Amino acid sequence: MNHVLITGRRAAVPALVAVIVAVFAVVLETKPVSAFDLRAIDDVAQGAAAFAGAAATAWRAHRTAGRYRTSWALFAAATGSWGAGQVIWTYYEVAARRPAPFPSLADAGYLLFPVFALAALLVRPSAAFDGRGRLRVLLDGLMVAGALFNLSWATTLGEVYHQGADSVGSLVVGMAYPVEDLVVLAVAVMVLVHARARTGLLLITAGIVGMGIADSAFIYLTATDAYTTGSPVDIAWVAAFLLIGLAAALDTGPVEAQTESRTSSSIYLGLPYVLVTLGISVVVGGALGGAADPVTVVVAAIDLAALLSRQYLLVLDNRQLFVRSQAQQSQLLYRAFHDPLTGLANRALFTDRVGHALNLHRRTLRPLAVVFCDLDDFKAVNDTLGHDVGDALLEALADRFRATARAGDTVARLGGDEFGVLIEDDGEAMALAHRMLAALAEPIMLADRQLRVHASIGVATVSSNDPPIDGQELLKRADLAMYAAKRSGKFTVAAYTPALRDLHIDNLDMRLALAADVVDGAIRVALQPILLADGSVWGYEALARWDYEGSPVPAESFVAMADRAGVLSTLDMGVIRKAVAVVDSLPSGDEPAVLTVNIGLSHLPDERLAPALLSLLDDHRIDPRRLVVEIPEDRSIEDPAVVLTLARLRAAGVQLALDDFGVGYSSLSRMGQLRPDLVKLDRSFVTALESSPEARDMLAAVIDLSHRIGARVIAEGVETEAQLVIARGAGCDAIQGFLLGLPAEPPLADASLSTRGDHY
Repeated sequence: MNHVLITGRRAAVPALVAVIVAVFAVVLETKPVSAFDLRAIDDVAQGAAAFAGAAATAWRAHRTAGRYRTSWALFAAATGSWGAGQVIWTYYEVAARRPAPFPSLADAGYLLFPVFALAALLVRPSAAFDGRGRLRVLLDGLMVAGALFNLSWATTLGEVYHQGADSVGSLVVGMAYPVEDLVVLAVAVMVLVHARARTGLLLITAGIVGMGIADSAFIYLTATDAYTTGSPVDIAWVAAFLLIGLAAALDTGPVEAQTESRTSSSIYLGLPYVLVTLGISVVVGGALGGAADPVTVVVAAIDLAALLSRQYLLVLDNRQLFVRSQAQQSQLLYRAFHDPLTGLANRALFTDRVGHALNLHRRTLRPLAVVFCDLDDFKAVNDTLGHDVGDALLEALADRFRATARAGDTVARLGGDEFGVLIEDDGEAMALAHRMLAALAEPIMLADRQLRVHASIGVATVSSNDPPIDGQELLKRADLAMYAAKRSGKFTVAAYTPALRDLHIDNLDMRLALAADVVDGAIRVALQPILLADGSVWGYEALARWDYEGSPVPAESFVAMADRAGVLSTLDMGVIRKAVAVVDSLPSGDEPAVLTVNIGLSHLPDERLAPALLSLLDDHRIDPRRLVVEIPEDRSIEDPAVVLTLARLRAAGVQLALDDFGVGYSSLSRMGQLRPDLVKLDRSFVTALESSPEARDMLAAVIDLSHRIGARVIAEGVETEAQLVIARGAGCDAIQGFLLGLPAEPPLADASLSTRGDHY
């Protein structure tokens, strides 16, 4: 209700300004009073408009901060100084009943307006004055200023100059009005062109245009002895100050600047070229008519030189952008198929090469094998020595595994502490597996201590005589063999045999207990906060929690188990239902908290999913825009049924997030097809930031690409101060991780998020 009232009031202000200007114009046109009274009304109205603009800009300055406050304060000084000049003018014409001399003290107040307005525009935060591209902006400004000068010279400025004046001082003051206005207008146009949001700047520029028209007309009419108070030109002054005041009333400063204007950017970027064309056309027209002025010819030549220089810079910029874009795409492609920590192939590349090898097997009966290695008790290293040591250990192990394999073998880190090797041709898979165990026998020196690592390794082979199978089946066989190795005592190797097919890696009793708890709604929900870069709470991720026989079970384990048991859709909806029920009670910033939820890949094709989610939101009166569905990177999201589900959710306002970006299949194509609202960077992006400049470059490239398609970027897994500083500095829009908030079950108190204040 309050939002509606505020919106209504904001809409009423422009209407009120329009009515005031219209009434003033009618009074000047109809002249319903005597000449003296009309002069008094005109002078007082102009002063009142100036002081109204000063009051509005001072009010806006008080309600903002930083450079926006300084900018609005300078606009208040500009309008206030003009109003002071108008008081002096009014004294001459109304109190003293005699014409104001020219020049006079009133002109000092008037001429201070463009000085303060120029400073206000230069102080206001703008991309036009950033360190990059200043030469381009300078050339654009020169083009605009030259074009405006020629247009003004052809209409008023040239006439004022040629008419001369009673004294040099009068001529200087007379010329100062349009020249100052031209400079301010040129800067205003450049700030407007490079602005991301233009509501306030459009009105400010319109006010400056009105001021320039009024000043130029006033000087022209004064030079020709044709100006009297009450002329229609006075309407432009009143309108100019009311427009600047309206800009102050409607401008939202930093909040507005966060939203980039896309629909009209091409129009604004073309504005300098339109003005240059008009300016040169005036000169060409004068030359064809035999009335070319040398001053305008020189200015037109400068304008043309600036235009050609600007186009040359544009060509250079485009070439650099192309080279940089190609480099970024190469980096992203490499990152999409390689593990950033170890440099090994990732799961996506490994899966692709397994599929290619199996295709060769179908055609040529070429043998192959997959070796699957899982480190034993690796979690204890992270828990006791920290993730930094754990990452260093993984890097060292990757080097050892790479050294044990042949040059043509594909060694991959499949995720966490899992490694895989694809062996093609006649490589001896069991011999390689034992060499990998032998490579682990020698301790690794890290953190001033010797670390001994054990592993369980499974081997699955496809011989020349075996019938064709798909990649998923081969990887499953290697996985089953690895678990058989773990059950046999760890730190050993096991080969897949058909006898293992009937054994399932899940404990049957555990699976039955999970299915019962899912159906009974006994799965708990924990909520982890997601903070914006400024430290305010943006939303929460809903995470499932389950205990078996009094011990917590990792989510990735029981979620996969629920999928195999056929109750994943029930699990998903149960978690979402509990999270939606409490989201309005969660601590949040100025806006209601957003809720992000995970939905299993096997659940996404269900045509009942979208209606069920939307009905749930409607029951709790939750705006669909507050729900974010996280989509993992996987080929299955290309399924037409999945595409239809996502389209229905997006049409209703639900946001889509590309989850764990960088570890799934073909990240670039996923982004292009899904066009997500959010991109959640995988923890592997974050963990490498402190030690790898390449990782930081990679992060910047991903953020740049995400922002280019209009997506926000959330960094997951932030656990150290250094990671937080790097992620925020690179431009991440939001942060999630143990450093800023642990997952907690509702009800949540604001105190549970108090740690975030220590990091912002």
